[in-house]
Amino acid sequence: MGIRVGKIISKLLLVSHVALLLIYHLVERGALTISIKNFKSTKKIALATIGFITIAGLTVYYIGDLKKQSFLYSSDSDYRIVYGEAYFSKAFTDVEGLAENADIIAEAEVISQESHPEYENLSVYTVSELRLTEVYKGNVEIDDTVSVLETGGEFDEREVAKYIPSGKPGSRSGNDDLGVITQGIEGSVPMKEGNKYFVFLTEDDDDVYNVVGVVQGKIKINSENTLVSQVSPETIDHGKQHGDLYFLQENYSGLNISELRNEVEHLIASSPN
Repeated sequence: MGIRVGKIISKLLLVSHVALLLIYHLVERGALTISIKNFKSTKKIALATIGFITIAGLTVYYIGDLKKQSFLYSSDSDYRIVYGEAYFSKAFTDVEGLAENADIIAEAEVISQESHPEYENLSVYTVSELRLTEVYKGNVEIDDTVSVLETGGEFDEREVAKYIPSGKPGSRSGNDDLGVITQGIEGSVPMKEGNKYFVFLTEDDDDVYNVVGVVQGKIKINSENTLVSQVSPETIDHGKQHGDLYFLQENYSGLNISELRNEVEHLIASSPN
């Protein structure tokens, strides 16, 4: 968010900067008339304003650069990652949208999980058991466990070969290059056992939960209570074709978890529900 706002403000500041320089230039050349009485003071004001705008613009860009430098990324996959594209019927653009659509908002640890590959369909899904360590919303308590289903997971490419007709006799199948991969969608892979996350979850019909926004409502918490993105900066930029798909990772990665806690607690406290 700091980077995006910084660019917008800096563009506005640049426009003002150019306009003031033009006015000053015209006054100096006599193309624009200002009374002699007010010329010196006007000149000083223009120069001071130009200086202020320049400093402000540099400050905004500096803040944006700091935000880039603080961004933390970890794919947390033991295998090569393969992504598929997805259609999102609805993508959220802020924490408020995630919170309003969540049945549970919590911090949680993945205590176990299992991938369920469907080799004939070339697909896989993962079910993770989460132990809740902090609860902000929902009819649940600390130390409760919930099951979360996500698209993607570990997938053995060699098993797929069993369902594909072999080539001509004597031809190489290429199976030597195959192995276990991690499947994900739109650059996001399922949560990983042993990790902690800040999650926004919605309940399914069979007591299994899904991540709000499919891939949007989750972000990793490291051992120092810092939020870590599991999608790369390149993936975040690519995700903008769906809107701000990874706004949570872009805006909060590298920040202390207290930043997200405070915003969620404020939203819950001000919610009419």
